[in-house]
Amino acid sequence: MVKLFLLLTLCGFIILTYGRTSENLKVQLPDGSRIIGRYLTSDSGKGIRAFLGVPYAEPPLGDLRFKAPQKKKPWNFELKAHNDPPICIQRDPFRRDYEISGSDDCLYINIYTPEKIEKLLPVMVFFHGGGFMCGSGIKPFYGPDYLLEHDVIYIGANYRVGPLGFLSTGDDNSPGNFGLKDQVFILKWINENIEVFGGDKNLVTIFGESAGGASVTYHMHSHLSKGLFHRGIAQSGTNLAPWGAVAHRNVAQERAKIMGEKMNCPTHDNSEMMACLRKASPQKITEAFYDYFKWDTDPMVPFPPVIEHEHEGAFLTENPRFKFDMHGNDVPLMTGVTSEEGVLKTGALIYNKDLTADLLKNWERALPISLYYDHHNQQKQDEITKKIDEFYFNNQKLTLDTQKNFTDLWTDGWFFHAMIDYLKLRFSNEKRAPTYIYLFTHKGAASFSEIFKAGSETYYGTAHAEELQYIFPIRKDLHYFFNSIPTEQDKKISKILTKLWVNFAYTGNPTPTEVEGLIWKEANAFPLDYMRIGNEMKTETKGQILMSIEKDLNPERANFWNELKAHYPADDDDIEVTTRKTMKGEL
Repeated sequence: MVKLFLLLTLCGFIILTYGRTSENLKVQLPDGSRIIGRYLTSDSGKGIRAFLGVPYAEPPLGDLRFKAPQKKKPWNFELKAHNDPPICIQRDPFRRDYEISGSDDCLYINIYTPEKIEKLLPVMVFFHGGGFMCGSGIKPFYGPDYLLEHDVIYIGANYRVGPLGFLSTGDDNSPGNFGLKDQVFILKWINENIEVFGGDKNLVTIFGESAGGASVTYHMHSHLSKGLFHRGIAQSGTNLAPWGAVAHRNVAQERAKIMGEKMNCPTHDNSEMMACLRKASPQKITEAFYDYFKWDTDPMVPFPPVIEHEHEGAFLTENPRFKFDMHGNDVPLMTGVTSEEGVLKTGALIYNKDLTADLLKNWERALPISLYYDHHNQQKQDEITKKIDEFYFNNQKLTLDTQKNFTDLWTDGWFFHAMIDYLKLRFSNEKRAPTYIYLFTHKGAASFSEIFKAGSETYYGTAHAEELQYIFPIRKDLHYFFNSIPTEQDKKISKILTKLWVNFAYTGNPTPTEVEGLIWKEANAFPLDYMRIGNEMKTETKGQILMSIEKDLNPERANFWNELKAHYPADDDDIEVTTRKTMKGEL
């Protein structure tokens, strides 16, 4: 009897415990769907309401594969949004990871709010990087611990990547840009639902890094996104970056056909081919894109965004490089780069001596592929390579003395010049909203160069994605960086960055009042006014001051790429001749 009594008491306790969900964690969407969240805490212990794995569209499976996202049907049960959803199916070439991970049922978001909300709060939506091939807007990378020290709504988002997100036949059978259309759908979902979570639908900031930064600027072009966001932060990426820019003529269609051949699908008719690809294994489709690399893991993004044919629901129908009157000119923008972005590529090339030897052996072939000027004819490629050799290496190529120049080359060719080109487009509109530029130069206890297979004991510079570890709790949630202890400067940089980013989300200005005693100047023309952030300064106070106001960002390197025009379309690309001539004269 005693045992029976204890058992019944225990069962009753479990039932009571199960029934004690706080009302503050229950939400009902306007369509009647019900969600139950969970309780988390910020870095300092502030309460967070977390709604994890909330579906924003129907799963893109079967006949919905290679199509725009479809509105999620209401559900008639309480969705327990307690656990992170799966990431979108992918392979990660940046970490040189050959494993397939994730699921093609992945269109979910994580929503984080303060425990107590007294008025509608600004909404910050993060679009992850990963070259449109990999990554995820959820843990283990992008948790709320630092941002939710502030009163904001933060949303981490998944969108389709790789061939499942961007394969295009150039017609209605598979128009492409599905990952970007997923992002639009997220913004529409926010517009319809965010107020029940305490968010202000009229104060939405989209921010992203790398491909996420390029995504932000794509949304500033696309008419589908107009009015759905009100601030933009493009970190280390714009839609003019060669790896994230629209594919050159016919490239997307050719790669779609190659995918069809690899999946043993008929390729003589796009309709038949896509019907077959919709039935193919998502793992095998994802696995196949490594076969598109021509040298090492280049071209870095085999399936980038595309210019779509005119049709209902098209995300992009014109080349952003030649678009001056984008609606995003009306949206406040903050954008910047790290000082050694190129470590993303060069860290492994320098650290791995076999890769170094292979690059030097194949220099004239590898550079055009990696730096995205192999769409030109051979004579033009050779001319560009010769100019690069002279400017960056004094014709020495890669030696111990030119390793910094080596990283500068990829910094400029993949990131810096694309930002400069984008700003030229933006500055051409006199009525544009405020624009703020930064250079991140912080040398912390840990570095992303470790993630990029460059080794953990050598400092290669402030690498691509380096600022992310100060905005998000990456150190806590990944198995990287475990052998380093954050410095007091690291902790301060984290507070500075999140303050600047949240200020911008509230006001469109990162310093409506002084931060570290400084007011961030708007950039209105060249030479650029910008904010240098980090302990690697140009002055004698290096290592002591963490922010400084600067002017004229890498002017010689910017001018070199402007004159080189390596990433511009070749003369035989499908662009109207009159338009091309006009734009070449203005850019």
